[in-house]
Amino acid sequence: MADSSSSASSSMAAAATDPPLQAMRNLLGQTLKCTLDDGRTATGTLICIDRLKNLILNHVVEVRRVDSSVYADEQMMDDDSSTKIITAKRLLAQAMIPGSHLVKVEIAQSTYDKYVQPVLAN
Repeated sequence: MADSSSSASSSMAAAATDPPLQAMRNLLGQTLKCTLDDGRTATGTLICIDRLKNLILNHVVEVRRVDSSVYADEQMMDDDSSTKIITAKRLLAQAMIPGSHLVKVEIAQSTYDKYVQPVLAN
């Protein structure tokens, strides 16, 4: 019985010093830009991540590109008018980004140099 608790504590200690895990911990409180599979982007401060790669961001700016015909009245549309893309932004206090919909997560180069690269270099 003592062996199982000893091995559990040693695996927890190993996980605490795991460089990728430590790099993610260092990113808590930093600004991330997430691209979702539907083309939207969400930029905000990382406050939580779970094992399924679900992210929770604070102070989020969501940007999506929408065809202007979505907002246009059919009577106002000309047959020969070309559709334009509108960039729609909205501010959110918090957002949960499902890991299953994440395509890309970006951080600033300076954030990488300061918080991630030193941990992964060891």
